[in-house]
Amino acid sequence: MSAADSEASQGWKPAWSSFIALTLIAVALTAMLQRPASERQVLVASTHKLLLWLPVLYGIVVVSYAGRYWRWRLLLGRIGIGRLSWADLIGWFRGFALTATPAKLGELNRIRQLHRQLNYPRSPLVHVFVVERIADASAVAFLLMLLTPNQLLVHLSGLNWIVELLLAVGVLAVVFFSALRPLRCFLSNRLKSWHHHLPSGALGRAIWPAILISMALWANEALVLWLLVHLLSPTPISIPTAISIYLLSGVIGIASSLPGGVGVNEAVTVLLLSRLDIGPAVALPVAVLRRIITLWSIVALAAAIRIFWPYPAFSSSKFAKG
Repeated sequence: MSAADSEASQGWKPAWSSFIALTLIAVALTAMLQRPASERQVLVASTHKLLLWLPVLYGIVVVSYAGRYWRWRLLLGRIGIGRLSWADLIGWFRGFALTATPAKLGELNRIRQLHRQLNYPRSPLVHVFVVERIADASAVAFLLMLLTPNQLLVHLSGLNWIVELLLAVGVLAVVFFSALRPLRCFLSNRLKSWHHHLPSGALGRAIWPAILISMALWANEALVLWLLVHLLSPTPISIPTAISIYLLSGVIGIASSLPGGVGVNEAVTVLLLSRLDIGPAVALPVAVLRRIITLWSIVALAAAIRIFWPYPAFSSSKFAKG
């Protein structure tokens, strides 16, 4: 693929993402207008209430991103890079302008910018990036295991004996082949070859604190979904249910490989809320508003900082390692 084709492809993706987002909003408005007049009045009244609660909703988001920055400084502090400062905060936050791009371009761009502006060494920043992703993935997995054990048991109990037999054979095969010396040697060599990519030392010991912080962040951010349902829907949901829906929709959105999981995340949220007797006319506005508040408004703010403060005159030697 040529450079021109690559640039065209990069320009095409955001255009389609915007189209999908606008289509979702249009569908939500259409669904709202098709409701009976009495129900529309209730929804409009709920919208007025929503405006009054916007500071609380964005307060939840501010707490989440403050926690993310705390995690960032915790990890960098363990390896002696930089310190808490306005320059470090702005340099960190600017990366969220590209957070919805595929392949985590926002984080990679943040590494490049912090190296240029604050003289932070690149390799340790990459390791911090890896720890953050490990912490996020582990936090999501732990929360889902804590909050959805009953659902998992229901799905497992529905398996027939053939599937159970196949699972048992698969487990036994893994145990048997793992015991073979040649295979063990091969796996050992592969692990050694990848070992230098994994965090170790002080940064490795910081993984568990980072995971605990990440669990608190994701649980806190899910309160936006819970509060939106509470404000717009006559059918409330519990906080654990809101956290589960928030995480499941996010995981499936990431798996879609679309920028920010746009369209997929919202569709999964609507589907899961509809199983709780919350109709699409309410569930879709909830899903879209949740994404605007927790993601797209942050992307817009970070992009504005990048545009109006493109090259801050920070002193690199003042904040560099050592």
